[in-house]
Amino acid sequence: MKRQKQAAFKFEQALARVEQIVEKMESGEIELDQALALYREGTELMAKCREALQQVQRSITRLTRDGDGRLRTEEQSTEA
Repeated sequence: MKRQKQAAFKFEQALARVEQIVEKMESGEIELDQALALYREGTELMAKCREALQQVQRSITRLTRDGDGRLRTEEQSTEA
């Protein structure tokens, strides 16, 4: 079931929605209860985006050649 949720999650769409939320909140034309609901939605979407980016970082690999000239994959370190 987790894979189905991940497959349905679209990073770009989530990020676009967060941008919409920010614009609406910055407009100052919404009531407090709506602002709170949008804030919660935005933080949930950002958490999902962060998780998606972390998954991508963990899966990054690099192609290298070994001593015999054969290609092999090597996991890329994502730590700065």
